[in-house]
Amino acid sequence: MKVNKAQRLIQLIMLVNERRKFTIQELADECGVSRRTMIRDLTELSELGVPLYSQPGAHGGYRVLREKVLPPISFTEPEAMALFFACQSLQNYKSLPFDDEVNTALQKFMHYMTADRKAAIQRMQESLVFWIPPHDLDLPCLRDLLEAALEQQTVHIVYEAKERSERDILPLGVYTVNGLWYCRAYCGVAKYMRVFRVDRVKTCLPAADNNLTYNIASEEANIRHWVMQMEDRDLVELVVELTPEGVRRCQSEIWLSQSIEVHEDGSGVIDTHISESYLNWAAHFFLGFGLEAHVRQPVALRGQIGRLLQELSNQYRS
Repeated sequence: MKVNKAQRLIQLIMLVNERRKFTIQELADECGVSRRTMIRDLTELSELGVPLYSQPGAHGGYRVLREKVLPPISFTEPEAMALFFACQSLQNYKSLPFDDEVNTALQKFMHYMTADRKAAIQRMQESLVFWIPPHDLDLPCLRDLLEAALEQQTVHIVYEAKERSERDILPLGVYTVNGLWYCRAYCGVAKYMRVFRVDRVKTCLPAADNNLTYNIASEEANIRHWVMQMEDRDLVELVVELTPEGVRRCQSEIWLSQSIEVHEDGSGVIDTHISESYLNWAAHFFLGFGLEAHVRQPVALRGQIGRLLQELSNQYRS
């Protein structure tokens, strides 16, 4: 059956996206058209923005550059609005692995929306907010770490925590919690899996040796599965007594708000569980509450707060 030109071009976009390399004659034979027609079709694809690259010579041909173009996709207006607000939910992040792409996608959706739908989106933007805690942190290596995880490539990083260090890591993936980005990776120095704060990764380059490997179970390698199960590992009981002011402050914290039992006088108590790996962070967090919070459990957290208080006292001792 003979297809019209528009159908043929859509078919052609899908064909060239599937292949790393192809010749004009191969595509002409597959689409059932002449070589001359195929040359015209490829020229039109190029004019439409499909990034084609020609390689001359006996073994040459065409290939599509990395940024492949999808064929036209039809959306209903409610579907388009849903995708628009899915992108909008990311707007409070200072950095994303695909900042520019989110903005251009939103611009394309808005360009093709009818006037009444644009007005509806404007009204919804005023009534619906996806809020995350703002962090003014630079993430120069976020996209590089994600691409290294996708390509299973070892990278060499400069990492600044308490001290500046350099190491080779094999990233498994990135995730975000409360506006902060993290990278889970196998560390060539520590020889075990570690979680790195992405804002502390200052440089990220392909490693000189790409042979860093780590044998892990498939469910452990799946970063989404690992994050979803994070709350079930290495947990200790967290019990904190709060004054009314302490309750108000903790209610604004996403990770604590559902774990507070509020008493009639406005005071309350936190009774939940926390991963041992977060105890150092929790010590600094609750220390900032002063007399508004009294940590009862775990003992290890009480000890860390006590040591921080001693260090603080020494710092300001005359």
